[in-house]
Amino acid sequence: MLRPKNKKFKVAIISLTSCDGCQVALLDLGQRFLELFKKIDCRRFNLLQDKKFDGHYDLAFVEGNPTSEEQIKILKKIRQSSNFLVVLGNCAAMGGIQEIKNYHQPQKIIRAVYKNLSKISNLEIREVKDFVQVDYVLPTCPINAEEFLQFIYDFLNGKKFKIPERPVCYECQINGYECLLQKGQICFGPWILGGCQAICLKNGQPCWGCRGLLKEVDKKKLIETLKQVCPIGGQVVTKEEILKQAEIFGLRDEIEG
Repeated sequence: MLRPKNKKFKVAIISLTSCDGCQVALLDLGQRFLELFKKIDCRRFNLLQDKKFDGHYDLAFVEGNPTSEEQIKILKKIRQSSNFLVVLGNCAAMGGIQEIKNYHQPQKIIRAVYKNLSKISNLEIREVKDFVQVDYVLPTCPINAEEFLQFIYDFLNGKKFKIPERPVCYECQINGYECLLQKGQICFGPWILGGCQAICLKNGQPCWGCRGLLKEVDKKKLIETLKQVCPIGGQVVTKEEILKQAEIFGLRDEIEG
């Protein structure tokens, strides 16, 4: 989808409930991000500009997920006003850390936080795709800003962007990082979509699956493999312990189907 040279794509970068970390990752690109503004007409990006545009967007990026009726309305309005909608990061794509609430008595949790619940929204946490059609997903917590740049330049040039379907372990091995799965730690690296450059493994942290499962993963085999190779205190890890770790970034839903 190309435009005449004298016209720019209208773009929005919108945040729902999130830490705004994906937008900060874009700002961390520095001058390269600012150069992008020469090629697009950014009509909405609250971290950079205090203005809102209620017209039509060629491309809208959404970070975070809707946790209130008001945010659901905002999301649906953005979808209706956009040709293409892309979700940014783990919260929008998989539910993020706020989805942990779904597994731990949401009513009990909210009473521990708020004294007066009459005006407090306590909806089940769901991904953006459960509310509107999503055209593409840029995963990770926070996003890989290099992937964002590649995606948007491909979009501007009418090319199809695609993340290679290979696991985090691929990047872990080619970089020579220590395999924590072989040390008996719960690590989802063999089953998770790569593209993060195995940044967690680089820092001695197991993969918790913030980029989501590869397409052809056998979910039952995933659980059984981890139970076999991951001893905790000399004992085999349980399914419950695996799922508890999978809750951190919303992976549990994907594993349980």
